[in-house]
Amino acid sequence: MDMSQYRDLFISESREHLRSLSDLIVALEKDACDKDTINSLFRTAHSIKGMAASMGYGAIADLAHKMEDLMDRVRKGTLVYDTGAADLLLEGTDFLEVMINDVECEAAGECDISGLVERIAGYSSKEALATVSRPGKAEATGPEKISLLYQAESPHAMREGETQQTVRVRTSVLDSLINTTGELITNKHRLMNIGREAGSERLDGAIGELTRLLRELHNEVMSVRMMPFATITDRFPRLIRDLAKKSGKEVVFEIAGSEIELDRGIIEGLSDPLIHILRNAVDHGLEPAPERLAVGKAPTGKIRLTTCREKDRVIIVIEDDGRGMDPATLIAHATAKGLIKPEEGWMMSPQDAFMLTCIPGFSTAGEVTDVSGRGVGMDAVRSAVQSLGGSLAIESEVGKGSRIILSLPLTIAIINVLLAAAATLTIAVPVTNILRTVELRRSVISSQGKQKVFHMGEEAVPLLSLNRIFGLPLTRLTGDVIPVFVTEMKGRKVGLVVDRFLGQQEVFIKPLGRPLAKLKGLAGGAILGDGESVFILDMANLV
Repeated sequence: MDMSQYRDLFISESREHLRSLSDLIVALEKDACDKDTINSLFRTAHSIKGMAASMGYGAIADLAHKMEDLMDRVRKGTLVYDTGAADLLLEGTDFLEVMINDVECEAAGECDISGLVERIAGYSSKEALATVSRPGKAEATGPEKISLLYQAESPHAMREGETQQTVRVRTSVLDSLINTTGELITNKHRLMNIGREAGSERLDGAIGELTRLLRELHNEVMSVRMMPFATITDRFPRLIRDLAKKSGKEVVFEIAGSEIELDRGIIEGLSDPLIHILRNAVDHGLEPAPERLAVGKAPTGKIRLTTCREKDRVIIVIEDDGRGMDPATLIAHATAKGLIKPEEGWMMSPQDAFMLTCIPGFSTAGEVTDVSGRGVGMDAVRSAVQSLGGSLAIESEVGKGSRIILSLPLTIAIINVLLAAAATLTIAVPVTNILRTVELRRSVISSQGKQKVFHMGEEAVPLLSLNRIFGLPLTRLTGDVIPVFVTEMKGRKVGLVVDRFLGQQEVFIKPLGRPLAKLKGLAGGAILGDGESVFILDMANLV
């Protein structure tokens, strides 16, 4: 029987099982007697073995079988689950991943698993594991004790008996679907313009019904694109475990809010930035146990990743209780490396000093390791976050730790915008970035030095001209009122003056090509119903 037609399904399901396997192995270190996790781990290894055997992949089935046998001994109580057992199972997971990749590439497997199979079969918890290898490279490590507590939801928490009718769809099909939906929304606005000119009640009624149906289609399409944040966070406990072991540190890793859903495009773009931040937290942020004890801290460091919703945005916070950052030290390093001028350092606030870590080439590491110290990472993080329409902020206190705060939109495809005129341009501002719109009377505008301001309550809000920011001709506004929308830039409220407001509209974001893609302050473009092209502002980087 030809089983090649089932190969793609085998690869997809095996990778899902591998992600679950890695999560369960790490989670079991929190409570080695958790029977639910033990049984889930056993069943997952059994599933991989069964699928591989049915497909004729003998090496994969053999390794999964030995991992299943080890968990069976744990389940029966003849073997104590300890760090050595976890190391062997994680090593086996790595090898299984490599072999499944070989299946996908239709390449002949080159992994020699005979030694690993023997060590798994003969493992006793009374023995110390002397060597731990990884596919493609080997490294020797001495016996170590690593305290890692995974305090997120247990991966085995799926309700037994729960069934769902699902179908696998290629991501390219989803991308095409969202593009088509976006084009339909653009054409809806075109029909609305035609309807206003025609003055037909029947046409207006049909457009109204079309609008309702498109809104339902949009909601359904976006729900299909939404993925739980756990899609990427589930791999982080394993990452932290390996980093902690490599650096000889004890780490407690906590995750909260992993059930929150984001657009698939944002999820995919967040993986590498978050890995950079977590690696820095372990390598730079947390002190070794002796250093922590010397300053009165617990020997075990803590890293926490929290996700929450705020209106139409998602806030991700990564914080540690490590040594923190000293603004003066950061400024001194940047000055010594020639990244800033001394006079620039003198004028910097602590928040500005923290953002120096995002300059390419900046690093305070004393030596380059395979974890960090090359001066890359945070600059890549900031660029990636900005490309997703988000913003990054850093907070830190010497001796108490650091917080990295990412603010991101829920979706990056179809958004509601406020349209406004600035000289000859029509610009679009994401509604989620607008705190309020006002038409200011000239009498309420005052001066503070050279800065024009108006008051919102007791707060003086500076006024900036959008025309001046983009170098456009200044328009002389007639009448007693000035159109202003209030937004937040770099943590402070700002009022941006425009020539006039044109209304609110739903638009489909299109990426900008060169050279416009290199301009700061632009997040993308869109086409309105009348065919006019508009720029969508990136408020985080406008000024």
